[in-house]
Order: sequence, then C-alpha cells, then structure tokens
Amino acid sequence: MTSEGKTKNLDQQIKLGSQKVLEGHTSYVSSVFVKDNLITSSSSDKTIRIWDINSGECIRVLEGHTDWVNSAVFVKDNLIISGSGDKTIRIWDINSGECIKVLKGHTNWVHSVFVKDNLIVSGSGDKPIRIWDINSGDCLKILKGHTNFVTSLFVKDNLIISGSGDKTIRIWDINTGDCIKILEGHTSLVYSVFVKDNLIISCSYDYTIRIWDMTSWECIKILEGHTRWVNSVFVKDNIIISGSNDNTISIWDINSGNCLKVLEGHTSYVMSVFVKDNLIISSSWDKTIRITPISLFLGEFSVFQSVMNSYDIIPYLAREIMNYFDCK
Repeated sequence: MTSEGKTKNLDQQIKLGSQKVLEGHTSYVSSVFVKDNLITSSSSDKTIRIWDINSGECIRVLEGHTDWVNSAVFVKDNLIISGSGDKTIRIWDINSGECIKVLKGHTNWVHSVFVKDNLIVSGSGDKPIRIWDINSGDCLKILKGHTNFVTSLFVKDNLIISGSGDKTIRIWDINTGDCIKILEGHTSLVYSVFVKDNLIISCSYDYTIRIWDMTSWECIKILEGHTRWVNSVFVKDNIIISGSNDNTISIWDINSGNCLKVLEGHTSYVMSVFVKDNLIISSSWDKTIRITPISLFLGEFSVFQSVMNSYDIIPYLAREIMNYFDCK
C-alpha cells in the first residue's frame, strides 16, 4: 500500500476563525447540497432545511418523512429529492415546501439519491439500486448485484457508479441495468463515491481515499491521513475535499495525492462535504453546517497573496498561511 498523502503535520492544521456556522437541526446533519445561493441539508431529526448561503438564515423546513433523512438534492424546476430511513423517496416543491410525490418500493432505509435528467437513482439498505422516472414516480429498473447495503451513487453519462457495504464499487449501464465492472480494493465499506473527468474518487471506513482510473479500472492512488472513517468526498478542479469521523476536513492534491491542509472546526464527525465556487459547505454529527472559504488554503504564495488582497482575513490566519509556505 502506498503512503501517498500521509502528510498531516501539526503545522498544517488550522482552526478556522472565519467559518460561518448554521444552526437549527436538532440531530446530526447527514448531507448538504448546494444550488445557486441555496443550501439543502438533511438530518436525523427527520427534516430537510433550506438555507440562504449568503445570510446563513434557514428559509424553509420540510417535514413529512417519519424517520431520519440521509440524502437530499436539488434538481431542476425548483424540486428537492430526498431519501429516508422510512424507506421512501420524496419529491418536494421548494417554493411551497409541500411534498408533491412519495416513491415507495425500497424495503429498507434509503441512503442515497442522485438525479440525472429525468431519472432518480436510489440506493438502499435492501441492496438493489432503483431507477425512477421523476415525472411519473414509476420505478423503471431494479439493479441487483451488491451483497450489502448501497451507501453512495454518482451518475456520469450513461454510467452509474455505486459504493456499498460489501466493500466494492460497481459500474452499471444506466440503459440496460447491467453491471459492467466491479472495483475491489477497499477493506471496509465504501461510504462515498465521486466522479471527476475520467477518475472515480471513493472513500471508506478503512480510513482511506482511493482514486481509480476509468480507462484501466485500476486504483492509481491511495490517500492516507484520516485517523477514522472517511464519510464524504467532493472534487473541485484538482482538489479533493474529504470529511471524516476524526472531526476534520482534509484538502488533497488530486495529482500528487498529498494532503495540503487539515481544517478543524466541527466538534464531531464530518458527515458530508460540498463545494460551491469558493466555499466548502460541510455538515456534522455536531448538528451544524459550516461554510468555509476554500481559497484561503490552496495554491502557491502568489495565489494566496491575491486572495488576501480581496478577502478580510483575520491577522493570525494570514500569518499561519504565510508561515506554512515559508517553511515549504
């Protein structure tokens, strides 16, 4: 196993004084998703909240699920799609806050939903993946193959990429429903998958992040550094952002595999990370959502200098950044 990315020194850790903290959920926040200037969050408190990313205010609370909500995503036409421990998928109107459709078919909790065009793809504790028509609510296909619960989904072109408790990643043809490839390597459950160009990025309860080439289907890098389960990965340009049960967010260079920064602030497990423009949005077991400017922590000194010219950065944080690059 390679040790690429294992570079979390104490001088890389920054406690973030410039974060915006959103509070309102009464239990852990399982996921965050951003569209335009809105954040949607799902929680174990059985609700979905919609927040204004600029003001940090909660502008709507969606209630209807009868168990924890583990996934909620914005889609076209001002809709939110959510999956829940109550075994259902719900379609919500953002403007009215009303649930306009309930999709039933899964026989266990729904852990992940992903929307591609007019299709909803869902993964559940019942192991099969389901494909639904977003307009009619009909289940169009059931994909069977995983031998344990499905935790995460991503759709790229005509491919579905799924992560599972069976420690594998499966690649499916969305049109035929056939499994065309199984990726093995993680030694514990795969909790999140993300696709960037020709790369699959996955994270696991084995504490690692893996990068897979979609041409050779080989694992080309293993990123090590988190000290507990890794729950979420997101890719922005050439940067991987990960959230972990070690209460931190790590920022990695996708090409070298090196860890660039470790961001502290959450007081419990980081369950989900999302990047919108210059912001990292994260959710946690500590019941909060945090918004952090990503530009403060990336690039060479010249990039940081331009960032410091355009942002109101607290003095100690600017010193920490410059000291870090002086020591490189």
